[in-house]
Amino acid sequence: MKYDVVIVGAGVAGLESAIVLASKGFKVAVVESKPAEKIGDKTCGDAIGIHHFEKISLEIPSKVIDYKYRGVKIYSPSEKHGLIVPGEGVSVNRVRFGQWLLEEALKKRVELYDSYVLTDVIIKNDMVEEVRVKKVNGPVVELKANAFIDASGARPALRSKLPDTWPISDKPFTTDFNIAYREVIRSVNPMPEEDSKYALIYLNAEVAPGGYWWLFPKSDDRVVLNIGLGVVWNGVYNPRHNYEKYLKPRFRGDLIHAGGGIVPTRRPLPTLVWRNVGVVGDAAYTVNPVHGGGIGSSLEAAYIVSTYIGNGLEAGGVDEKKVWEANIKYMQAYGAKQAGLDILRMYLQKLSNDDFEWILKNKIVDGSSVYDLGVKGELGEKILHTVSAMIKLLGKPSLLNQLRIMRSYMNRLISLHSTEYPKSPEELPKWMSLVENIVEEYARTIGFDRGQKVKW
Repeated sequence: MKYDVVIVGAGVAGLESAIVLASKGFKVAVVESKPAEKIGDKTCGDAIGIHHFEKISLEIPSKVIDYKYRGVKIYSPSEKHGLIVPGEGVSVNRVRFGQWLLEEALKKRVELYDSYVLTDVIIKNDMVEEVRVKKVNGPVVELKANAFIDASGARPALRSKLPDTWPISDKPFTTDFNIAYREVIRSVNPMPEEDSKYALIYLNAEVAPGGYWWLFPKSDDRVVLNIGLGVVWNGVYNPRHNYEKYLKPRFRGDLIHAGGGIVPTRRPLPTLVWRNVGVVGDAAYTVNPVHGGGIGSSLEAAYIVSTYIGNGLEAGGVDEKKVWEANIKYMQAYGAKQAGLDILRMYLQKLSNDDFEWILKNKIVDGSSVYDLGVKGELGEKILHTVSAMIKLLGKPSLLNQLRIMRSYMNRLISLHSTEYPKSPEELPKWMSLVENIVEEYARTIGFDRGQKVKW
């Protein structure tokens, strides 16, 4: 079978890519390991800021929204202290959202190969010529295309089969991921009304080492709750074990859905395009490194990469030179912010419960400052000045020094991913070396063990 574009993965990033390309008139195929009726059934927190939809002009129907949030509320380990981070968001029903995206794609004549797994990638003349996919309990099908997009998730099915010499095959470290477990329950007791308009995040290094645990309401009667936790992937912690030990006894009710998975929590891939291949979503680590949220940024990455691949096809072909602008646009839109937050993520993963308690108890940061940090990914002058004044007043010089060091590394990575991002593919190897050296240097500075490189 011959297509203009073959997309591997029918999550939000894969389907958004398919919709964008099919809207331009291209012949598109989507390969998905799940059966069609299971598309959208993914374990996650389900929450997303509405600004992501606005940025790509995606109008989602009310039927896919379970609940609306006014912002995020962050609690200290003792749960006695908290702060509210403003910002409208929604909790989507992942199955209905996925099925709606699938419907939109099929309306545009996208061809779906559901219950197919990718088995092989055929490279010819230093380009991907075809992929071979196998129907579950069925035959192998060869799919040829002019371009391919990997949207297959945190363990990328396509990208992991590309040559190691391609920078798009860059391998992260184990600690660049969290492993998570969550349950959706119908609770015996409604969620307290004063908290019910917020997505609640609890900082607790005992319950969720290297991550956090969450409580997100999903119904107006405050009884359907999404409860879960993420822990740093270092071979020590088991999120389900921690859930059973710390959270399950607190929240009694009927189980609606349970599951776990692996979540990237790092800066994006150094390039989202190489040769005639694009990468989006978790496969490209287009997530927020601090909270692991990836629905919105995955949609943004998919929109940008598929738009430029479409432009390349219209101009006669796709390779990294012709679609390089996709990288620059994504880094401006979200990637540079991710890079700064990657440094913050490593710093936060080194803090203790006493540190979190002290910071929130003394109101070292306020909600608007956290919002600004989340939007920009940097410690702006206003935030730094306010925080520095509070720390000086309360006598924590070591914390102030840590903050200044962290800010320096954050700003350096943001600059490298924005104004200093390579203008052409030829400049990429030197840039990648610079980025890796800075991240490794900061890890050494704070005594952060990055773990081992993953095999995929």
